[in-house]
Amino acid sequence: MNKVKSYAGSTYPENPRSLEWEGQQYEVLEVIHRTREPDGLRFIVHCSPEDQIFELYYHLIDGEWQIQPKGFSKHSPYDTGE
Repeated sequence: MNKVKSYAGSTYPENPRSLEWEGQQYEVLEVIHRTREPDGLRFIVHCSPEDQIFELYYHLIDGEWQIQPKGFSKHSPYDTGE
């Protein structure tokens, strides 16, 4: 199961705060982009450790998160440049 913790202001999810991917905990440092779609909300987030970038999708109907790794930040020491 994909685990995302998100701030809920007037709506849920308003701002992802952390996630778990393959047993590793990541803290969301920055929401780079957010989009509202007909069936859900999509976020591109910059996380630590490792300056990892993830795409998070929250499906409004079933209340499930999907997590897709997108690589590393341009300034990450883990970025191999590939």
